[in-house]
Amino acid sequence: MVDIYIKDKFGKLILSEKIQAKENIYYEKTVIIAKNQTLKVTITLNTAFPPTDLAWTEKELQTFDKIIELISKDLSRNFSIEELADHVGMNRTKLQAGFKQVFNKTINSFTQELKMQSAKDLITGNKGYSLKEIASMLGYRHSNHFSVAFKKRFNVSPSVFKKID
Repeated sequence: MVDIYIKDKFGKLILSEKIQAKENIYYEKTVIIAKNQTLKVTITLNTAFPPTDLAWTEKELQTFDKIIELISKDLSRNFSIEELADHVGMNRTKLQAGFKQVFNKTINSFTQELKMQSAKDLITGNKGYSLKEIASMLGYRHSNHFSVAFKKRFNVSPSVFKKID
């Protein structure tokens, strides 16, 4: 049995269903949200093989891993998609689409997540870095941009987070 809950952007529950999860189940439902709006929900569970549009060669998967390694090694550098594509020798569009399919995140959101996790580690690491130094280490030219991004991710400003820790 699988519970499905879908909420709208305001948090209002628009679909709540229980479906029996059998092997290779394919479930589709159209839900009327408002007078002229509909939401089509498609869920695939327990598939034996990945969909063909997600099939990437081993070389392409290694390319995506190289991108992660490159970004992780130097979080202070803000790579453009073109730079990353040139570095690994892949078409920009294919790189972006493939990365999103494989990791379920865009390259930029993945990079942002790495930066925020590193920021959290640096703040709690007792190395004595100032917030301005941490912002610089993570590629932010202005510490206030870093503070906004940190607060957006962790719901608390880095200065308050530093005091709590």
